[in-house]
Amino acid sequence: MEKGDEYVINHFQPLYQKLHLDDIVDEQVSSFSLSRLEEMVVSITKKELSMITYLGALLGGIIGLFQGFVTVLIG
Repeated sequence: MEKGDEYVINHFQPLYQKLHLDDIVDEQVSSFSLSRLEEMVVSITKKELSMITYLGALLGGIIGLFQGFVTVLIG
């Protein structure tokens, strides 16, 4: 794993610098209209918040079942 990390760092970092990817990304984002950026942010946010809601429901259900079992065993 460490050798893989070293390989990626040693070989892709110079390539990344040669391609100037950060400049390209900055240029592309700057060319987007404000409404397009807003649509992208809202779309991503909806998906993420939806997933957080489902995860919270799952976690709450698991905790509730665990508490129920503990209450039955102790009580």
